Amino acid sequence: MEKLKKILHSTMTKVISTVLVISFVLSGFFFFDFYLIQYNKIKGYWWVFQGDKALKKQDLQKAINCYERGVKLHPGHYKAMYNLANIYVVYEDYYSALKNYKKALLVKPEYEIARIDYAIILTKTYEIDSAIDEYKKVIEKRPRFLKIPFLIDTKKSYTYNKGVAYYNMGLAYRTKSLTAGLNRQISKQYLKKASESYEQAVLILDNYSTNYNLGLVNQLLKNHNQAGYYYCRAIELSPMDYEAHFNLAVLLNDMKDYKNSQLEFQKAGLLLDSKGEGSKTRYIYNVLDEVNKKIAINTDPDYYKKQAEKEELEDKSVYKSGKLVIVEPKNKKDDDLKKSFRTCDNKEYFIGGK
Repeated sequence: MEKLKKILHSTMTKVISTVLVISFVLSGFFFFDFYLIQYNKIKGYWWVFQGDKALKKQDLQKAINCYERGVKLHPGHYKAMYNLANIYVVYEDYYSALKNYKKALLVKPEYEIARIDYAIILTKTYEIDSAIDEYKKVIEKRPRFLKIPFLIDTKKSYTYNKGVAYYNMGLAYRTKSLTAGLNRQISKQYLKKASESYEQAVLILDNYSTNYNLGLVNQLLKNHNQAGYYYCRAIELSPMDYEAHFNLAVLLNDMKDYKNSQLEFQKAGLLLDSKGEGSKTRYIYNVLDEVNKKIAINTDPDYYKKQAEKEELEDKSVYKSGKLVIVEPKNKKDDDLKKSFRTCDNKEYFIGGK
């Protein structure tokens, strides 16, 4: 009896071992592709990691090589595709950039930042209607939100991306207005759509660029009060950017408010002076000279007559260290202007028409 038990135990052990070996062989045969895919994924992650390191070091060519090897081994790595696309944008290889953005979006359609960047490059390649469609996909999305205090807030992230989409859609419509050529009616329609997009964007992204561009399209649409209000808001947010000061000066000049126009031209000129933008500065001061003449004419109708009769200005040239130089008197107004860059004296006036 004892001997029979040993024989049965030995037989069962052999049978179980045989079954296990056969199962392992069969699983290897039937699941070989699965194991190979997992192995390639691991290798793909390693190459993507190398690409990330190269990107941090600004070694873009090495990053491209690593990401491409990583994506080949792991075709579902959408972040590697997105990074590849961004690098190609740096090289201005927009075809390759669009291809990789599109691949990333096929893997992860809800990847909003990739969709926005994809649309931006579509605009650059003049596929503007396609770009607008992509922005609308971001705007019209109805996601589920997840909020973990101090860790993640998907609603905040989505709202920001929505603002960026509205802003860039405004830029796209602004570009379409330029492509309308001499058809002013169509151009005006696109400018109105640009204005609507910027108005939605400014509710989310109350920054310089959004307010400035909203001011610009309103100026083009001859909505002077709205344009002035948003230029003033842009100046408050970023007082050292000359563009808003300059455009506000042009707007005020068109509105025949020459004194305030003069002030904003002076601010724009000083800001460009500080940046060494000589050609732009000369242009601004030439325009400023015309504004000064308008002020003088409004103040004194005999301005041109008196100018013609006026004696030549006293020579401002003197010798310094053996060289002939021009001495300009210190302008106290410049110091006062520097202190008032952030202020917009006309804002209260513009608010009424906002």
